[in-house]
Amino acid sequence: MADRTAPNCHLRLEWVYGYRGHQCRNNLYYTAAKEIVYFVAGVGVVYNTREHKQKFYLGHNDDIISLALHPERVLVATGQVGKEPYICVWDSYTVQTVSILKDVHSHGIACLAFDLDGQCLVSVGLDSKNTICVWDWRRGKVLAAAPGHTDRIFDISWDLYQPSKLVSCGVKHIKFWSLCGNALTPKRGVFGKTGDLQTILCLACAKDEITYSGALNGDIYVWKGINLIRTVQGAHGSGIFSMNACEEGFATGGRDGCVRLWDLNFKPITVIDLRETDQGYKVARGANSRGLSVRSVCWRGDHILVGTQDSEIFEIVVHDRNKPFLIMQGHCEGELWALAVHPTKPLAMTGSDDRSVRIWSLIDHALIARCNMEEPIRCAAVSTDGIHLALGMKDGSFTVLRVRDMTEVVHIKDRKEAIHELKYSPDGAHLAVGSNDNSVDIYGVVQRYKKVGECIGSNSFITHMDWSTDSKYLQTNNGSARRLFFRMPSGKEVTNREELKLVQWASWTCVLGAEVNGIWPKYSDINDINSVDANYSNQVLVTADDYGLVKLFRYPCIKKGAKFKKYLGHSAHITNARWSHDYQWVITIGGADHSVFQWKFVPERKAKEALHLAPQGKIKLLTLYHDPPSGGTILL
Repeated sequence: MADRTAPNCHLRLEWVYGYRGHQCRNNLYYTAAKEIVYFVAGVGVVYNTREHKQKFYLGHNDDIISLALHPERVLVATGQVGKEPYICVWDSYTVQTVSILKDVHSHGIACLAFDLDGQCLVSVGLDSKNTICVWDWRRGKVLAAAPGHTDRIFDISWDLYQPSKLVSCGVKHIKFWSLCGNALTPKRGVFGKTGDLQTILCLACAKDEITYSGALNGDIYVWKGINLIRTVQGAHGSGIFSMNACEEGFATGGRDGCVRLWDLNFKPITVIDLRETDQGYKVARGANSRGLSVRSVCWRGDHILVGTQDSEIFEIVVHDRNKPFLIMQGHCEGELWALAVHPTKPLAMTGSDDRSVRIWSLIDHALIARCNMEEPIRCAAVSTDGIHLALGMKDGSFTVLRVRDMTEVVHIKDRKEAIHELKYSPDGAHLAVGSNDNSVDIYGVVQRYKKVGECIGSNSFITHMDWSTDSKYLQTNNGSARRLFFRMPSGKEVTNREELKLVQWASWTCVLGAEVNGIWPKYSDINDINSVDANYSNQVLVTADDYGLVKLFRYPCIKKGAKFKKYLGHSAHITNARWSHDYQWVITIGGADHSVFQWKFVPERKAKEALHLAPQGKIKLLTLYHDPPSGGTILL
């Protein structure tokens, strides 16, 4: 009888590639330890740039969309989306939860801000009333709550010079709030004749009841009390998304791709145009670029952090020629579906609706190559010899690149609908291309990808494929939950199951079949599990699903109700999961969160070796094992 228990091995999150730049702002800060705190998907990330190390806060169960840093710059508050969203206050040193604030907001928490002494936290909900809530966050108690506005609120801030005063802004409004006991009362800002009624995107408070705010038209509006007293016209070419106050003055960032520094009286100091940098996604996109949009800016001493809508983080050293240095990047726009691993090297390849294909070093935790295509990318495969990278496009075409220099080998368009899956045969002779129009085309690699066969018989779009070890058979799954078999390379369907009894599969990435029956929960739909990948040598299977869960099962997983280990971090649907070539890591990618997660695989034998260690850490028994990141043999 098959073992239905969960495997003893486990995964540990090692690295997250990317940054949440879309539909968020003011979400990137320096901590007291000079580390950088931000979020990706459902993970709070603390990144040490000097040591190139990341720590993770994993207390959320959905997308994080807001972040605030405590005035002492150790504690972080993060807010998420969801039916019953909550706020986590956590320690950036230990990445442990300090407090959880819940049961007030619905839909999501759009904005967060600590007051001057860090005792109170204000939050803004995404409900129909955009509810504003003031918390005694240590006790988890609501001090006051009030409807914020009938339309979206984009920013909220405590007046750091007047206790119990707050300012909020959003679609065509700005409000000045007073907190008295448990009453939170607003006064609307008076635009008067000094400036047009504008959508206000960000704000910062200064002395003498002065508030600075960034408008959608690129102007800065200056308020005294509740009255608009002057405007700084054309501060940015278009909307100002982020404003940060510090000891030196103010930093603003806008849709025009510029960061501007202002002194304490809001007189201009300098402008840094990120569009002029020779790094980043915008550069790769060429003439069709829509421009680089700044979503978050943080000025601390002589360093500035900048987060962009294109999921990039730049660091700028002021007065060092103000040159932006790219320290983090990820996919952006649309969805991320394409993932492949190199057959012999610790490399992962990803491709997205943002039209970029990227190669990541799993050892160095870095992007090492990027190329931009003409069409959104939906799937990828690397040839058995590691020389070619095939990319399936949303428009029904596929392109083959040389991995070495990302130059094009061929571009072929035989289908009108999206290519969902690509697989090279184990002998390297053929490439199978599965599309949305229910067919699989077979191409000869040495014949410069000449079409040599076609698999017909599927009644729905192709979702998954695997070759047999001898390259003579191909199995497919489709969108109507059918599993079909074809003789290669002709593409003739195999209907006699006796012929398949002794077939061994080179990989197992299909979601259907006796070997993976146990992965399906009750009442699940065929589209709920997006990806599986079997690790034959450790007899373990990884799955990625629509609920944001990475799961580990024993392989084969035949019996229904099999137990598993699950891992959170991706907030919504995970589109793909693959083992690295040497089974050291699992790579997963999120569809809507655009992120690439690298999980360290900790096999059962490591767990057993740990038992040889005494409680004090003294060694009872010498054990030898290989830990390939360093490439060496470790003697304990």
